Amino acid sequence: MAAARIPRAARPDWRGRTVVCIASGPSLTEGDCELVRASGHPTVVTNTTFRLAPWASVLFAMDMKWWQAHGQEVVESAFAGRKVSTAYGAHKYGAETTYGVGWWRGFGNSGACALSFAVEGRPDKVLMLGYDCQETGGRKHWHADHGPGLSNARSMPQWPRAFKDAAAHARGRKVRVVNVSRETSLTCFDRGTLEAEL
Repeated sequence: MAAARIPRAARPDWRGRTVVCIASGPSLTEGDCELVRASGHPTVVTNTTFRLAPWASVLFAMDMKWWQAHGQEVVESAFAGRKVSTAYGAHKYGAETTYGVGWWRGFGNSGACALSFAVEGRPDKVLMLGYDCQETGGRKHWHADHGPGLSNARSMPQWPRAFKDAAAHARGRKVRVVNVSRETSLTCFDRGTLEAEL
């Protein structure tokens, strides 16, 4: 029997558009997501944030352990957008892989990878929402901590470097990136408000 073909991620085409990337930071609210939905902009969500934005264009989840814990939930949910991962085995849940894709460049965490995916679509602007990259109000996510086996942002100390590299990548692609997160530790992006930038 022939091995199953693993779908390779196709580059998105968002030329001339604004794209919104929504991560899982604790300052993110359902109201924020509703503003993005109403705007009609293409949207890339990370990990469990698909629950707040089942209408998003893309779900980007990097870690295979996340897919093992939540992949079946994604499959059975109302989420109808593209599913993309750096994890080769996430195809079991309908995800395309960036593994071995020549146009792709990853940056070490799902939020930075989602940003890179959006930038590669060549939009005019990318908005970053829910990118706290810190504990806000004693929390690591807008949702409860992940269950056993998932890291719960253990690699957070490495994130500033990953985002600094992702910011340089976006500048090289001539894509303007604005961090509209209500709370954030990141200093390598322009800052703005969600309402003004939408």
